[in-house]
Amino acid sequence: MLVIAALLIGACQQAPGGGQKPAKLTIAAVQGNEDAALKAVAPLYEQKTGIKIEIVEFPYDQLYEKLVTTFKANSATYDLVMMDDPWMPKFGTDESLQPLDSSYGFKRDSDIPDVVYDVGTWPPPRGAVPPAAKGKAAHLIGITIVGNVEMFMYRSDKGAAPKTWDEVKANADKNKAANFYGYLVRGKATNPIVADFLPILWSFGGDVFDQNWAVTIDNAASLKAVKFLVQDLKAAAQPGPESTDAADRDRLMAIGQGYQSTVWPGEITSVIQNASVSQVVGKVAYIPMPAGPSGKGVGMMGNWLLGVPKASPNGQAAADFITWLTSTDTQKTYVENGGIPARKSLLNDAALNQKNPYFSALAKSLDAVPNWRPRTDQWNAVETILGTNLNAALAGTATPEAAVQKAADAIRTLMKGAGY
Repeated sequence: MLVIAALLIGACQQAPGGGQKPAKLTIAAVQGNEDAALKAVAPLYEQKTGIKIEIVEFPYDQLYEKLVTTFKANSATYDLVMMDDPWMPKFGTDESLQPLDSSYGFKRDSDIPDVVYDVGTWPPPRGAVPPAAKGKAAHLIGITIVGNVEMFMYRSDKGAAPKTWDEVKANADKNKAANFYGYLVRGKATNPIVADFLPILWSFGGDVFDQNWAVTIDNAASLKAVKFLVQDLKAAAQPGPESTDAADRDRLMAIGQGYQSTVWPGEITSVIQNASVSQVVGKVAYIPMPAGPSGKGVGMMGNWLLGVPKASPNGQAAADFITWLTSTDTQKTYVENGGIPARKSLLNDAALNQKNPYFSALAKSLDAVPNWRPRTDQWNAVETILGTNLNAALAGTATPEAAVQKAADAIRTLMKGAGY
């Protein structure tokens, strides 16, 4: 028995950060451009460490449901999981993830903006905190690997950058023409229209909730923002904006039929700046969100993060992989493969901005401290209510006043039932 034990001990290699080295780490990832760079660099880690990285992909909605089910069962299926930042409140509230700071020594890197760490911290370090999370110690439970912030794009060959949403409207009205739309509205129901609307809402001084979870989507500032989207911007928009999603917007912009819109980095890399599908390469510029009546332009975070499930037996090895992936050297290779970094040194690099003309706008957007979607585990349901009613207003089947009132009433009922 002693001989067998000695052989077993000798066969256990050490992981880079200590602990036993597994033969494989399994990552649950979203299928699409968000995980393309991760797939590209993962084989380099196997060459370096001998640890195989297996990436199991799911479409967006399926990934969320798969993670919820896996975490509920406390199953050790995955060692690392990709998460959209609106999912963090659910997984934080349920304590589904291992703390990366206290368990594995993660510290903030000065080359990465604080807001990038804040979005992966639970409970949230600012904004309204869910009742169940109040008073709990804050821990880093997710590390950003896709530095997503919603920005603004416009045809720079046809006009100057808008500084305000009033200028956005003026430019939209001025430039609309036959088969050329002054503003491309992403207005499909639920998530798409909410994603397009929230930066406008915040820039107008409105919000979905206040700091104490009181619903404010029906106050004067919020209603003004709704009217701006569903009336003012719609007047210069493409036909059928209530059915338009990101892919539709990208196509119109890429074939030269749109003047301006909001945009996510992934849309830029995969379509707008992709010479194989775009007719407007070199004709589109990218800026942080224009300012609204609040005096500020507020972008929205849509970061994708990596976390380590509580049930994973390979926590240290998983943490070592995150450290390697987010290191400056690896991130350079990651960027070469279409990755969206959060490191300021890369985003502000002149040579990289030649290849990725939105990098400097992303750096400025992060410096401006973008907002995140309300940090509640009820957000998926809130977004569905809000997005359904906004879509009705955009389609003209409800007035803006009726839409926000119906949304506010339903959200109040939902949140009260959830203990808020």
